[in-house]
Amino acid sequence: MKNVIMIGLLILIVTVGMVNVTDALPSITVVDDLGRVVAITSSERIVSIGPSCTEILYALGLSDRVIAVDKYSDYPPEAVAKQRISKACMPDPEEVAALNPDLVVYYHWGPWDPTVETLSDLGLTIIALAPKTLDDILRDIRVIGSATSKSQEAEVLASALSRRISGIRDKTSIVTMRPKVYIEYWYPPPWTFGPNTWVHQLIELAGGTNSFGDAAVEWVQTTDEEVITRNPDVIISLCGTMHYASLEDVKRRPGWDRISAVVNGAVYLVDENLFVRPGPRIVDGLETLARILHPELFGEANVFTFLVNATVLRLSTQTFSVSGLMTVDILTIKAAANCILTATLLKVGPEVPASKKLVGIFLDVDCSIPMGLAVTLRIHYTEDQLKTLDVSESSLKIYTWDEEEAKWMALNSAVNEGENYVEATVTRLGYFALMGEPTPSLWEHPIPFWLFITSLIFVAAIASIGVHVARKRSERA
Repeated sequence: MKNVIMIGLLILIVTVGMVNVTDALPSITVVDDLGRVVAITSSERIVSIGPSCTEILYALGLSDRVIAVDKYSDYPPEAVAKQRISKACMPDPEEVAALNPDLVVYYHWGPWDPTVETLSDLGLTIIALAPKTLDDILRDIRVIGSATSKSQEAEVLASALSRRISGIRDKTSIVTMRPKVYIEYWYPPPWTFGPNTWVHQLIELAGGTNSFGDAAVEWVQTTDEEVITRNPDVIISLCGTMHYASLEDVKRRPGWDRISAVVNGAVYLVDENLFVRPGPRIVDGLETLARILHPELFGEANVFTFLVNATVLRLSTQTFSVSGLMTVDILTIKAAANCILTATLLKVGPEVPASKKLVGIFLDVDCSIPMGLAVTLRIHYTEDQLKTLDVSESSLKIYTWDEEEAKWMALNSAVNEGENYVEATVTRLGYFALMGEPTPSLWEHPIPFWLFITSLIFVAAIASIGVHVARKRSERA
């Protein structure tokens, strides 16, 4: 009986001790962008409200903990399969609370947005993100990492992004000519970015000057006349669900055809999500902008951007032409969604194999949503190029650079000798190049079998005639 009592007391002590230990587990404390001290006791069930918040969570490997996202969270594509809440801006508090989240990560729109207070009043734990600069974006990544016990992953990601930013800053710090840049995200009327915004910072880091960098407000509603007066050298048209304006569209605006950017064709379509979402892909936007403004710093000759319309591709195809030091036609066959295709001609690329010769220069093809994209590349060449390089026309092939193997791989290519181009269909984007093999010498040319047999018969016939003539002469003698 005594032993039973002792065992019971032991179990009671251990149980009480476990309860006390559990109760004593410390929460994780972070400071969000509103200066609020937030204590997080669990992050197993996360609701993400704001596309940039979703991109950060996925980049940190937290997809399995995200139970719901806002309806605009479409990247990465697998986020679309998550349960959706109806609004990204000022969502219904009851709708969010019904999901029973441990943590809500919310993009805070401004002082007029009451969402943080309304969700907090319901007892929900919420982290508000409201970055202004690139440094703020990197800090937000670290904050989310700390709040979800992903500090190491967050530090790796933030450090990698910081190195890429520094790499662009180092390249553009030496430029003497900084083009005036107008970035448009809505029309009409024209809306652009003023000072104290991360987009203003992107323009300056990329080696440009913000045409509206002296505005009195951060988000600028301007006029056609003001844009024409400021006469930007480059126009970046942010393409998204509600705004799309190509060079041809801009030309049709009254008076815009006098703007230097329009006269010189320097109007570029760029995926708006690389600029307006303060998440990891903001550095992709910086690199894209720097390559557009200063291609010479990257060994590039020309940069081209095109809108791929997935709706159009259901019924037909889209063809885009690239011309400069090389001429390329890009035929888009299919795409998972509307996206921006970027084609860049480069003077410098991965080393060409010793047995091959480069015809023209390198081509880099990228896409804002590469998944599901299939294109046919048609790279043109000239007879003079082949003669100068001494390249065999029949040996021409389009090659793609394999990053994993670190070598060029030949694609299944078709040579059209009549129209001087080589064609190949590709489903993986990256570096491409047209290469061929040196023209073989006379002795290296392969002899067709029929010609070999014919030659043998001819030689045998000549030999037979020679023998016959020699015999006749000997008989006469």
